[in-house]
Amino acid sequence: MTGVGILADKGAKDDIPPFQRFNLIYGFNGAGKSTLSRVFASLEAGKQQEDLPSGCSFEIALDNNVIFKAPNELNGLESRICVFNEDFIARNLQWQEGRASSIFYISEEQSDLVAARRAAQQTLAEKKQSREAEKKIASEREKSLKTFRTERAKLIARSLNLGNRRYEAGQLVKDYEKLPYDKSSRLEKEALEALEKVTGLSAPPPQLEAIAIDVDGVRKTVEGARHFAELSIGTVVLDEMENHPSMVPWLKTGLDYHSANSLETCLLCGNPIRDARKQKLAQALDDRLSKLLSDLKDANVRASTLLTGIRSAAGSWPKTAELELQLQERYADARRHTDSSLKKLVPLIEETSRILSARLEQPTITVTHNLLAPDVITAQCKAVEEAIEVQNAVIREHNEASTNFSKRQDDAREAIKKHYLADGHDEYTALTKTLEEANGRVGSLTEELGALEGQIAELSAKVRTHGPAADQITKLVRAYLGHGELTIFAAEEGYELHRYNKIVKGAPSEGEKTAIALCYFISSLEADGRALNDLILVVDDPISSLDTKAMNYACSLIRSRMTGAAQLFILSHNQHCMNEFKKAWRNQAKADPPTAALLFLDVSMPEGSAARSARIVNLPSQLSAFDSEYHFLCHKMLQFEAAGVGYSDYWFMMPNVIRRVLDVFLAFKVPGSHSLGQKLETLSKKYPDIDDVRIKALDRLIQVESHSDSLDDLVSHSSMTIEETRDANAALLELMAAADPDHTAAIRKQCKAT
Repeated sequence: MTGVGILADKGAKDDIPPFQRFNLIYGFNGAGKSTLSRVFASLEAGKQQEDLPSGCSFEIALDNNVIFKAPNELNGLESRICVFNEDFIARNLQWQEGRASSIFYISEEQSDLVAARRAAQQTLAEKKQSREAEKKIASEREKSLKTFRTERAKLIARSLNLGNRRYEAGQLVKDYEKLPYDKSSRLEKEALEALEKVTGLSAPPPQLEAIAIDVDGVRKTVEGARHFAELSIGTVVLDEMENHPSMVPWLKTGLDYHSANSLETCLLCGNPIRDARKQKLAQALDDRLSKLLSDLKDANVRASTLLTGIRSAAGSWPKTAELELQLQERYADARRHTDSSLKKLVPLIEETSRILSARLEQPTITVTHNLLAPDVITAQCKAVEEAIEVQNAVIREHNEASTNFSKRQDDAREAIKKHYLADGHDEYTALTKTLEEANGRVGSLTEELGALEGQIAELSAKVRTHGPAADQITKLVRAYLGHGELTIFAAEEGYELHRYNKIVKGAPSEGEKTAIALCYFISSLEADGRALNDLILVVDDPISSLDTKAMNYACSLIRSRMTGAAQLFILSHNQHCMNEFKKAWRNQAKADPPTAALLFLDVSMPEGSAARSARIVNLPSQLSAFDSEYHFLCHKMLQFEAAGVGYSDYWFMMPNVIRRVLDVFLAFKVPGSHSLGQKLETLSKKYPDIDDVRIKALDRLIQVESHSDSLDDLVSHSSMTIEETRDANAALLELMAAADPDHTAAIRKQCKAT
């Protein structure tokens, strides 16, 4: 349990003494007995009691391993547990009105209906157990489905790369309901990884330039070179030009210069240039040759430019790494193919360049060449153009993907979700179906339980009567109190309390209240057809304001009327009551195996805590072995002495403990009716060797602490400091040793500080 008031938190593995069939739990006022009784009362009500701390939790297990949990799993024992505590009295007894709630008994004449009701109750109990089992199954299946949803959602979220956005289990459920998918939605590993890379991009890739190579220009230049290589100048060529073809450009340049400057003599040789010579040279070097030379120069420049461009073309193309990830492999293949096809044109252009250069040097002479046939060259150029188009197609895809980046990411994410939905479909469907089946069974059992409860209520209405209980309560009260002044009268609704045959106005005495409440509780045990041997009874503080005779009778009444129960708990703060049950159950507690447990609510204040805490422990030997609390009190003093200046979990109760021991010891050593201070003064005069400071410490204790004649007040706080308390403890032990060394030695032996 956790957070249950003063009761210490307890884990499932923390040991406490086991409960037996008969259980005495003794504790001081404020030690948590009422709180513990309310824990049991939660099982009686099938719901957590309102007076328990909000937010507390606890679990209770039966011998058959059925576990009840607060706050919402407490039903199932309502007809088997009966709790007597102050809440029971408040619910059932209105003292100011002299009335009590009804107790119903089953009429003997209705045995058939009783049997039918008991059978229905048995079935009800079985159905409740079945429902609890089905609830556990449903809970486990719901947990499995929840785990699947969570893990699958995490897996999808990682693949979607959503950044600050989330994809959680709730969205997974919606997608299973609304997003269309089938077996074909499942992706291969490579395809899935490619989509994940798309979703992982933080921005669209940049646009890339397409490849532009003048392949047609290459073809035309090559074919032009072929033409120039095979071109014949004609018969107008001079003998000198035929003999010295490489000088033709020089002749052309010289003639043009000499003519333009009207030179009559040759600048080279100084000889005169006759008109006939000029005319003959002009005829040989006419406009056709000029055009040929010009065309050769232009073609040669184009060939050189094309050759340089083709050789360096690949360096200007988009790099493979610049493209979309899923396009890179295709682009790399296309790029290699284009480069390979283009390189095949290099020898052609080189040959073209050679032809043009050779013809420029000797314009009048044809050039022998190794050019391929025109159809072969056309085929090679077409292959290059096709390779470039394939490469450019990939670039266009890249640019389109860049333009439609957001849509592409959305499509990728949807494809990923569909993949994982399809991949987990079978498991998700199976988990959902099994949970629906389990919930369906829980629902069916709940309906059956409702019908059974209605049937039981109907049967109970036919066989119940509350009149006989009045006489039984009256007899118990008369025997309890020893007189017949009070009687219980069965009214139309519930009961009335009469004194001398007149309804009691105002509250009865505390003793009468205790008697009536306890007798009322005992009379209610076998109401509604319950069997005592099937009940678990919890009685909290049954003794209050009773004289010794009444107290003994009350304890005897409880033992005689309740020992037939399946299990009995007596919670008490009254030492005389504790002694009565201790004597009755001592042998059973020592038996092997034991059938009784003598327990104690041990209140302490752990170091570092500002609150008291109560644990269920075995009844201390000083309380179980002796009928007075004197040995227990002395034991606490010796424990406190052993702690020295260290922390003591029981320091808060020690001023009261010391005062009580001093009271008993002085009553024995200084008999009489004198005050405690006078008795202390009388005893201190007999033993003048006792330090006066010690006597003052005890006198301070007497002044601060009020008189206590029982253990009830040992949980209260004192205004004395810890240092003052240590001094008073040491002073009393010194006084006892001086006044009665034999007694003190025996106490130290019997009440060791263990």
